[in-house]
Amino acid sequence: MNQQWQMAAVLVAASLTAAPVLAQNTSSGLSADTRQKLAASMEKGAAYLKQQQHADGTWENHPGITAMAATALLRQTGVPKANALATTGKTLDALAKLAKPDGGIYDKDIPHYITAVSVMALVAGGRPQDKPLIEKGRRYLADHILDEGEGISPSDKLYGGIGYGGNAGVSADIISLEYGLRAMKEADLPANDPAWEKAIKFLQRTQNNSETNDQTWAANDGGFIYYPGNSQIRDTTRSYGSASYAGIMSYSWANVKKSDDRVQAVLKWVRNNYTVDENPGLGQKTLYYYYMVFAKALQATGESVIVDARGQRHNWREDLGRKILSLQHPEGFWVNEDRAEMQDNKVLVTSFTMMAMQAILQ
Repeated sequence: MNQQWQMAAVLVAASLTAAPVLAQNTSSGLSADTRQKLAASMEKGAAYLKQQQHADGTWENHPGITAMAATALLRQTGVPKANALATTGKTLDALAKLAKPDGGIYDKDIPHYITAVSVMALVAGGRPQDKPLIEKGRRYLADHILDEGEGISPSDKLYGGIGYGGNAGVSADIISLEYGLRAMKEADLPANDPAWEKAIKFLQRTQNNSETNDQTWAANDGGFIYYPGNSQIRDTTRSYGSASYAGIMSYSWANVKKSDDRVQAVLKWVRNNYTVDENPGLGQKTLYYYYMVFAKALQATGESVIVDARGQRHNWREDLGRKILSLQHPEGFWVNEDRAEMQDNKVLVTSFTMMAMQAILQ
C-alpha cells in the first residue's frame, strides 16, 4: 500500500513581534450556508458508499478500504450510532474475523496498516464485544514500533517508526506511523507506554528542523518528509503538505505539548504553505488524503482562522468546505484526476473527503 494511507496538534499564537501565527479561536467560523451545504453533501457521499457496499459489509475486496469506509460512516456528523451500525455492523464483523492470535487484524498484506485502520473502525463502532480485539490490536501496533526487538538501535534513522509490515520488510514512514499512533491513541494505549517516546525519536528525524533532528540533511523550515532522508518530492528532502500535517497529528498523539519547539516549528511551515488548491510540494497527487489530514489537524488545534506569514487571514473551514463542495460529482462521490496512490478509487477518496468534512463541521 502506498503513502496516501496517510491528526492533530495545537497551533499557538506568537507575540506581536514574532512572525504571524494562527489567530485565536472564537467560534467555528463556518457560515450557516456552507454548513448546511456540507451536511447535504456528506449525506450524498454516505449514500454513495452504501450503494457500493457488498452484501457481506465490505468494500472493494480490500480490508483497508473497508475499514476506512466504515469509519467514515460511523463518524458521520449528525447520524445516530445505532443507524450507522445498521449499515456497518456486518463490516465490523468482517474485520473482527481477520483478528490474529498476536493481536493483528489483517488478511495477508500490509498487516500494520490494516491493523491500524481496523482498530480505528472498531473503536468508532463502540461495540462492547470488540473491546478485547481493540486492546490486542493496540498492543500489536505498539510492539511493532521499530526498536531493539527488530535489531534496530536508537541511532538508526528508522528507530521508533513503523511501516506497512509484511512484504515491506523493515521500513517506516510518517504516514504509516500517524495511522498507527492514531489507532493506539484512540484505543487508549497508556501515556507512559515506551512506544510513544520511541515514536517521537522517529518524528524528530523526519522533520526538517535542524534544532532537534540529528540527521545531516535536515533543513529548518519545520515541515516533514516521508521518512528520514527521503521526500515524496523526488530526489530531495523537501517538506511537503500531507507529511507535514501527519507530523502535526503524530506529535499530538505522542503527547507532545503545543508549546514544544518541535510543534511550533511545523506550525511555521503551515503558515508559509497554506492552500486548499493542492497538496503543497506534490500538486494534485494524493490531494484528498491531504484534505483529510489538513482538516483533522487544524480542527484539533481549536483554531478557526490562520494568519499566514504575509499577514493574510484564512478561514480554513470556509475555504476547504467550499472547495470540497465544488469537487463532488453528481453521483455523490469524489475522485482525483491524478490516479497516483489509488486516488482513482472512488470509495477510498470519498471516505477521505467525508472525514475531512466531519472535521470541518466540528
